[in-house]
This record gives sequence, structure tokens and C-alpha cells, in this order.
Amino acid sequence: MRQAGRASSATSAVTRTFSMADVIRQYREIVEEADSSDVIYDTLIVGGGAAGAGVLRDLASRGNASAILVDRGPFGGETSSKSGKAIHPGIRYLRMAFHRLLLAFHLRRDPKIKQTFRQNIRGAWLDLKLVWYGTRERKILLETTGDTVEEIANVVFVLPDSPERKWAVFFGISLYDLFTTLWAWASLSARFSRVKLFFNRKALERELPHLAANDLLGGIRYWDGKANNDKVLVVKAIRDAYYRGRPSHPIRAMSHVEVEHYEWRADRGGYFLVTLVRRFPDDTLPERVTVRARTITNAAGPWVDQVRNRTAQPDGRQSVVYSRGTHLEATNEFIHQSLVENPHLQIGLVPLNAERQHYLRPFQQHGMWYIQCTTTDRAHTDPDRVVPTEDEIEELLHSYNHLVDARWKIDRRDIFNVFCGIRPLASTDGGKISVQDISRMFRINVRNSGGVIYDLINVKLTEFRWAGREVGDLIAGELRRRGLKRLGRSTTHRLPFLPVAEEEHFSLSREEPKRGDRDFIRAKVAHYVNYQMASSYQDYMLNTGAIRDAVVFDEQGLCDLDLDVLDLILDEMSRLLGWSDQERQRQWETFQEIYTRNMAYAELGRRVAEHRPASLGLRPAATAGIE
Repeated sequence: MRQAGRASSATSAVTRTFSMADVIRQYREIVEEADSSDVIYDTLIVGGGAAGAGVLRDLASRGNASAILVDRGPFGGETSSKSGKAIHPGIRYLRMAFHRLLLAFHLRRDPKIKQTFRQNIRGAWLDLKLVWYGTRERKILLETTGDTVEEIANVVFVLPDSPERKWAVFFGISLYDLFTTLWAWASLSARFSRVKLFFNRKALERELPHLAANDLLGGIRYWDGKANNDKVLVVKAIRDAYYRGRPSHPIRAMSHVEVEHYEWRADRGGYFLVTLVRRFPDDTLPERVTVRARTITNAAGPWVDQVRNRTAQPDGRQSVVYSRGTHLEATNEFIHQSLVENPHLQIGLVPLNAERQHYLRPFQQHGMWYIQCTTTDRAHTDPDRVVPTEDEIEELLHSYNHLVDARWKIDRRDIFNVFCGIRPLASTDGGKISVQDISRMFRINVRNSGGVIYDLINVKLTEFRWAGREVGDLIAGELRRRGLKRLGRSTTHRLPFLPVAEEEHFSLSREEPKRGDRDFIRAKVAHYVNYQMASSYQDYMLNTGAIRDAVVFDEQGLCDLDLDVLDLILDEMSRLLGWSDQERQRQWETFQEIYTRNMAYAELGRRVAEHRPASLGLRPAATAGIE
């Protein structure tokens, strides 16, 4: 590794980094700590996604807590980087709350939801709680994350087959907006309703002239939030926590480090002895090291059950079921230019379909506008294999194209990225429950395995601060009960994220007048390697979203990829991270395999499958995932 490590906190002019060099240094430090019995962390957090990030940042905000977070891969590299990027309480969760109330009192029938009166009442309460406090969380993230989270206008469209009538939709979203107004007034920030009702198709077309659907019955505009990049938000939260650590109360965050085993020891007030395995290459460090922690926070997302059972007495229970969603990103020169020239069209389109919900939102990265189309809620089984299917691509294309006129329609030629993510939902009956029956409220399962373990399930991007504070309070209570320590209060409610050098220059929402500027792309790669923990080519390209830096338009204005930009980023990461020729090839082939697999039903996937960077020589290119 060729990066400079984190400067000493005793230095007056501190240059803070957050890179693999910092991971290596921390690992070396815990190797040295292993020879001493003095260091016992308040908790060890398994999982560097949104849930783990929220817990780590909450503990760091208390001033006198110590914690260590590990992830077997890149931070935010799985579920937390494959979302629809929405920062929202969830209008569909509000709808489900009322739906469950009607089911409970037999005022409505739904054969897909098989629950008792008590279960429906409890589900309605949890969904209402989620929307109420989710509104607060959206407000906090808008105020504390800089420009990583921003507002976006959305229009919900009522169709003939929509599950709710027009008046019910108007009432529900007006109530949803009222929650936002109440939270604003509670913090002495005046806000009045920003909803706008459209009673028929003509009213909608006057507002959005690019609409063309003849069956629109009406709609309503409301405001919500979005993260311009979900992975970046998670990394910044972990980085912020890491920066707030101090030698007397260390806050550690290590990617590419995995929990192999843990066991409870009853001496010295009780602690877990946890065996960690190094997954990054460094022959100067031992492959395994042990750390001590008073509690364990299991925030492993879809792998929460596997992590829970890495002990001498596994219970073998299945505590989650999986719900998947597919996302495609598409653009062309007309869509990009139209969104640049008409800011009032930079609005999310939300058709209220009979079955799955779709969100069709515009996003911008360094001056390029594109449309992200998102599906929700399809049952899934294997968390280690999540691949988009052709029918999901067609479903998304149809949902978007049904709404807009011919100039705005997209097809497979316009798609430059496809990905699929899953969400683990809490289950209490061995995983047999249907995803429709489960509230989307996150759950903290508290288990006693000699010591206390917190299983954190179904934490969405919007609620990660809230869930982190809830776990932080539980850890504080447990340490106090055992007479070990009194932690300070959580301060994340108004705590801004700490910035790093030149971060505003590489903000994803920054206008970039000259796309494709090679010097800017090099500087951006260096920034992410040094400050955003970029350490994997495929993770940087696909999860951090650098693939969008390679998007260009051909002579017909269609979407294309500048393959030289892909090569440039590979070479720059290889230089900064000191990859060997073999490692550079492995990094490219991993990216190529994943991208072409996900893009199997889009035309640009073939171009990447057939490409081989010049720096890798003349060996024939792989064709993984392309038929």
C-alpha cells in the first residue's frame, strides 16, 4: 500500500484519511493489543452496512464508548449499496398500516395476508411508528449529511387498477406530509403543506408535459428525500465515527476482516473472545487475531443467522426471510439534456400499481442525469446469489414507458447499469412467513449467550441513525447493569458529519461542466482511495457508482460507455493501491463477471464482456454472463 496512514491526533495540523492503510494500521494495533488483557471494547459490531454504521456512529458520539466494527468485504458493499437510494418514511408503509387496520376489523379482505386480529393491529402500529419516526430521521439526515442527502419531489399516480381509490391516496399522502410539517414545527422550523393535488389526467399533463398515459385518474405531488449514493452515505457515517475515536476510547472500523468464531468468558466482568480473520493481503500480519468485547452487535444483514451461529453452540434458527428488489439505470442524450434544461421535470414518478411498487426517479452525478427504475418485494431465498432476471427488467421498462411520451421512453440500449439487492425481514416461525405479512419496522433481537448479543434486522437506509441509537442505549444499559461503565448520551440527533479535504470538489451532486476530463477522474479516484475506503475496482465502479463516469452518448444520442475511462480508473487504482499485475487482472475479471452477469439483458453488457484493458496484455477477453 502506498498511502500515508492516519496522522497522529496529537498533531496540530491533522490530515485525516480513511483508507486501506488505516485498516492495516488498525489490524496491526489489535495484534499488539492481543498480548494485553487490558483492552476490552464495549461492543464488537459485525457488518459494515447501514445498520452497523449507525451503531458505530452512535457509540462514537457518546464520548466515552469504545467499539470495533468489522466487515468481511468493503463497507456498504452488499445490501446497503443496492437500494433505491430513497431517504423516506415510506408512503407504502403508511398505506399498509391502514390496510392492516381494515383487515383487522374485517372491513377489507386480502387473501395474501394471513394474520390474526392481534397480528394485524400490531403490524399497523409498527408501520405507523416507522412512518412517524422515519419522518424525523429524514429531516435529521437532510440537515446533517451535507449534500449527500437531498430533497426530491415525487408524484404518485392513481391508475384504474390501483389498490386504493383516488380520495384515499390524497388523504394518505396529505397525512404523510402533515407528519413532515409537525416535525418541522417541533424544531421551530416553519413549514407548510407542499402537496399538490391533480384531479385528472389533464391537470397532470399541464404539470408534467412529458406524460402520455391515457389511463391516469389523477395524482398528488409530495416531497421526500434521496441519497445521491447509498454506499457513500454509509462510508461517511463509518468514517465520521472513526474520526471521533480517541486513544482512551478507541473507535475502530476495518473492512476485509471477518468474524470466524466467538465464545463467552466469565472472568473480569465477562466478555466475548472473538477470533477475527484477515481477508486483505499482507504477509507481515498474522491471518488471525483475537479481540475482547463486552457485547456483540450482529448487523450482518442477510447473513445475520450465519454470524449468530459462529459459536461452539449454534442454535441453527432461521430468523429472517428475504425480499428482493431490482434496479436499472438508464439515460440517453435527450433525457439528460431535457432534465438539465427543465428542472421542474427532475421529479420522481410513482405509479400506484396493483402488485409491486415501482419508483422511477431522476438522479444526477457530476453533471449527468439518468433515470433509476426500482422494484420492490419479490420473495428470495439465497443471499449469496442475487441476480436480476429478464422479466424484472421488462417490468421496469414497461412501468416507466407506460407513463411517458415517445421521446422519453427507454429501452435496453439505454441501460448502463443493473443491480439487484435483498432485504432481510424479521421472521419468528423459521422463515415460513410470507413477506407480505411482515412489518417493515426494524427489529432488535436481544439474546443471552453467556453475554448479550444484539441481532439487528431490517434496518433501512433512512432509519440507520435511529436504529443505531436504540442499540447504543441497550449497550449502555447492559454495561450499567453489570456495573462496568456509564456511557454518555447519544448526540447524533444534531451531529454534522465531519468533512475531509476537498470533499466538496468531488460531491456527487456537483455540476461537472466537462464530463470525461481525465485529470478530474484521476483526482476523484485518489480522493475515494484516500478518504472513502475505495479498495476494490468492482466495488468502486458498481457500488460507489463510478461506472457513470464512463457513460457517454454516441452520434445518435444513445447511451454508450467510454471503455478508455474504465481502463483509466483500473490503472489509477492499481497505481495508488500497489496492485501486482496478477491482482490488477483479478480485479478487472471480478468487475467484468459481475457487470456482464447483471447486464445480460442490456446491450452494453456485451461491450464490457468483449473488452480487455490494454494494461492486461492481449489475452482473449472473458465472456461471463453473456449468451
